[in-house]
Amino acid sequence: MLIGLPPIKIPKKICDNCLINKQPRNSLSNFTTSKASEILHVVYSDICGPLDTPSLEGNRYFVSFVDDLSRKVWLYPIKAKSDVFNIFKDFKALVEKQYEKCIKILRTDDRGEFTSGELEGFCKEHGIVHEVTAPYTSQHNGIAERRNMTILNMVRSMLKEKNLPHSFWGEAAMTTVHILNRCPTKRLDSMVPEEAWSGSKTSVKHFKIFGSLCYRHVLDKRRKKLDDKSEPMIFVGYNSTGSYKLYNPKNQQVLFSRDVYFDELSSWGEFQPTSETIQKIHLELKNDDPVGEIHQEVVNNEP
Repeated sequence: MLIGLPPIKIPKKICDNCLINKQPRNSLSNFTTSKASEILHVVYSDICGPLDTPSLEGNRYFVSFVDDLSRKVWLYPIKAKSDVFNIFKDFKALVEKQYEKCIKILRTDDRGEFTSGELEGFCKEHGIVHEVTAPYTSQHNGIAERRNMTILNMVRSMLKEKNLPHSFWGEAAMTTVHILNRCPTKRLDSMVPEEAWSGSKTSVKHFKIFGSLCYRHVLDKRRKKLDDKSEPMIFVGYNSTGSYKLYNPKNQQVLFSRDVYFDELSSWGEFQPTSETIQKIHLELKNDDPVGEIHQEVVNNEP
């Protein structure tokens, strides 16, 4: 189903972190069959929030869209519920342009951000059937509800595992969706959502542990002769162009790079980097190396 997936050893003992952050209630109903007969036939949407802590970009909510047939998820962090209408227009333009098909049915709950006059008018104008669930029956929009629950469960686990502050939830949520789109689901047979959407096999060779300590290579033209050749950062996500999203705690900046060395067993809180330690790590970078397959040499593994 995937390219580059290493052998997986299923642990026999119970994972305390999984129970603390992911334990669900018992199922309310059996699995129901899909209404969709093609991509974008039915799209489910749900909003989650407000979250107690704003993200690094100041967002307190996120809205998700799930294609019923492929089960692919799109997630958009937003600052307020009033942003949902503009986000839906952007989402519609994106997916319809990519797949050259139109959204036929949009299913949401009965919250005000989904039942506004402008959204209803937009759906009528573009021939979209807007199905709104009855009050207090979130099960009718269960696909989107469960996806948001899964996203929050993974976000809590990822932040807790690396002792990151809650303000990183936005980056963790986007990374979670990137992972979920490349994971098997009950709905699909022998493929993952990304393949069901795009029609081609997807690779997971670039996967790294969220929140890991990493070292970004500093280009020669941006440093002096005796300056450090790399700087420590925190891995916080992926970019569609094939680079990694990194966060620098020193200046609180987010940037992207493909020339990265990962120390997945360490986190920023466990390791306070010094110039002496950084100089012990030599990165042999080649322009033709695929992302995540950088030749690495560590002179001294001691922190």
